[in-house]
Amino acid sequence: MRLIGKLLLAAALAAPAVASADDVASRLGNYEAEARTLGTDMPTAQSLGAPSTSSHRLVDAQVAFGLGDYDAAINQLFDLANHPGPDAEAATYYLAESLYQKGDRGAAHNYFAQLATSGSANGKYYQPALGRLIELSIVTGDDSEVGTWTGKLDQIAPGLRQPLVPYVRGKLAYSQGKLDEAIAYFQDVPKGSDWDMQTEFFTGTIAVAKQDLAKATDIFTDLIARKPRTSADRRVIELGELALGRLYYERDQFGKSIDAYLLVDRHSDLFPDALYEVSWVYVKNKQYDKALRALELLGQSEPDSGRTPTIRILEGNLRIRKAQMIRASQVEGTGNAADDPGIEYEKANTVFTDTHDQYYPGYIALSKLVVANADPAKYFDQLTGRGGRAFEVTAPLPDEAATFIRDQPGMQRLVGIANDLAVVRTTLDQTRQMLDELDLVIASKDTYDVYPSLSAKRARIAAIEDDLVKVRDDLADQQLSLVNPSGDLAQLTATRKQLSQQYGSQPNVEAAHGKAIGDAQSGYDAIESAADEVDSALDSTHAMAVAMRTYASFTSDQQQQVSTGLDDAAKDSHSIEGELRDVREELAIGRTLARFGDDGSAQTRALRKQVTQAQDAEHRVLAGFASASRDPKRSQDLAALGDRAARIADQLDQLDAQMDAVAQQALQNTKQSIATERTNLAGLDKELADAEGEARDGGTAVLAQSFLNARVKLYDIVVRTDVGNVDVAWSQKEDNDDDLKRLNLARARELKQLRDEFKDILDDTTPKPPEHHKSDLPPPDANTGDGRVNAGTSPQGTGPASVKPDEQKDQKKGGSK
Repeated sequence: MRLIGKLLLAAALAAPAVASADDVASRLGNYEAEARTLGTDMPTAQSLGAPSTSSHRLVDAQVAFGLGDYDAAINQLFDLANHPGPDAEAATYYLAESLYQKGDRGAAHNYFAQLATSGSANGKYYQPALGRLIELSIVTGDDSEVGTWTGKLDQIAPGLRQPLVPYVRGKLAYSQGKLDEAIAYFQDVPKGSDWDMQTEFFTGTIAVAKQDLAKATDIFTDLIARKPRTSADRRVIELGELALGRLYYERDQFGKSIDAYLLVDRHSDLFPDALYEVSWVYVKNKQYDKALRALELLGQSEPDSGRTPTIRILEGNLRIRKAQMIRASQVEGTGNAADDPGIEYEKANTVFTDTHDQYYPGYIALSKLVVANADPAKYFDQLTGRGGRAFEVTAPLPDEAATFIRDQPGMQRLVGIANDLAVVRTTLDQTRQMLDELDLVIASKDTYDVYPSLSAKRARIAAIEDDLVKVRDDLADQQLSLVNPSGDLAQLTATRKQLSQQYGSQPNVEAAHGKAIGDAQSGYDAIESAADEVDSALDSTHAMAVAMRTYASFTSDQQQQVSTGLDDAAKDSHSIEGELRDVREELAIGRTLARFGDDGSAQTRALRKQVTQAQDAEHRVLAGFASASRDPKRSQDLAALGDRAARIADQLDQLDAQMDAVAQQALQNTKQSIATERTNLAGLDKELADAEGEARDGGTAVLAQSFLNARVKLYDIVVRTDVGNVDVAWSQKEDNDDDLKRLNLARARELKQLRDEFKDILDDTTPKPPEHHKSDLPPPDANTGDGRVNAGTSPQGTGPASVKPDEQKDQKKGGSK
């Protein structure tokens, strides 16, 4: 019975052991295969953190270029274009094209010239570069190099010339006034090429230049009916629609002109031009209501345009004409009695008055600056849009004055340069912040999470090692059940179990790390919210300071006092703004570093290493007890599985150490690269500072002239609005005078009619005037010029008088007696 009991007990103990051994063997086999896979394709220190290949960077830049993000394309292409390599030529062309599209013609010319002079005539970008150089000569008016570029084009074999060549040559001939030569070149542009529609547009333009408006109309009509294939074709069609509207206007076909203008897509940047021009067509056609609607839509589409005051003045004049038309129709008896010309006069007067009040302060401000010969450089930041809270420097220019100043051609170029320099400054600041973050990452000595290509592998190694700890504990426990522990084995087992229990009680590392990151991010969010509140308070203070300084500029008795107080407050403002910038930079760095330097993970890895070492020590001793085991075969199988698990653990540990060494070397390389980049950054900072200084120095004269030009335009607007108000008053006066004349005429007609109707009655009752008695005096003497009768002459002036004066007196006396 005892023997049967022992056999049953052995069977009960052996059955699960066999199944567990098979399961463990399968798991260990999978881990062995996975360990071999993890060891393949091991990255090197040089490949970690290295930028993507030039081909990938070129593709990214081409995508950015295709999307119209020229700044991003330039940033990616600059390094590729300035370093030798297989993609240098393509990078140079796309860099030049990006600069050209941004309007930086000088820099674009240099890169295009580099392709034209050093590139191969059979190169892909050789002819396009020459074409752009000729177009740049046309735009800038500098033809000093045109002969060189056209000569290079002529050297290309006719069969190898791209369709771009005759198009550019025709464009050059057109710019030089050689119209027939231009037509000859344009005829050589193949139909269906990328330059076909541009060629047709220039052909129509040449017809206009030759005063053949009918032919030009036919060309543009055919052009706008074509289907665009590219964005450039779509642009040409929109320009053709504008040209067609102008042609019909010149030919007095106003209906067709309006239809052509209204074809321009409302999302196009040419739509405001179409609205402005179609409003004049409506005016020409005396459709004032439609013209007013077009102007209203135009004002909504570009509310801050420099054309806004012209539009509003035109609106006021149209309302005057509309009022006159309403009144004329009412006088003729053909108008609507409900229409009131006075309403339109009132609207016109309101438009003129509001426009005057809006732009008059800007004119006064500019006039004061011009008269005082103030330094326009003080307003550089405001006008270029790069200023922050610069209220402490001076009262800002009114927005209307600033808008007119920015619309000056020279000022537009200056603003473009300032914006480009600001982009460079932002890029350098971001680079500096990134280098600071990298320094802190290196200082954290966290080699696990720095490189994603390694962290994923090391995370899987940690997961396998964690499971191996459990497997080896189970195998050791099974081996212990078959032997009688004694001596060192008991101590080793106790140490292993203590460490395993401690390791098993560790919280989930990933969950704990994620919670720590979340808590850190919440803290950063609270700090950022507080920084936003401070920023908002500074904005309010800025607005109040601007208002106070502007008010003080009109009250000379308080100007000095207010300016002094604001200058003192500005110092505090600068200090607070500097601290805010530092806080935001620290927030950005803190958010980045929140996931690095996880102490919990490091402790878990260290404890797991201790457990593995304890398991190794126990396993070596247990293997020696296999022969003295109660089941030697099973003990040997368990020892073999323990050996496999130990080898896998050791292999994974070596892989982890190898990856750690690669990461350490990569960090060291990164540290050296950071030092190099900081040196380069210092040089770029100096170049940028010099460029910004040159822009400010060179922009002073441009600013001064822009101030003068803007002042003239604002004066013109103010005068025209005043004239508009006078026109309103004068038109109303003329209407009143005309009403008075018509009332007088009507009164006269009614009086005449009454006299005619009551003529008989008036004739009978009206007393007759006394008869005219013939004068007893003789007629004037024909020989005298004073109408008096000369003494001693007859009334007829032919003989002596029949009665002398004295005798005449006596006769009168006698008669009276």
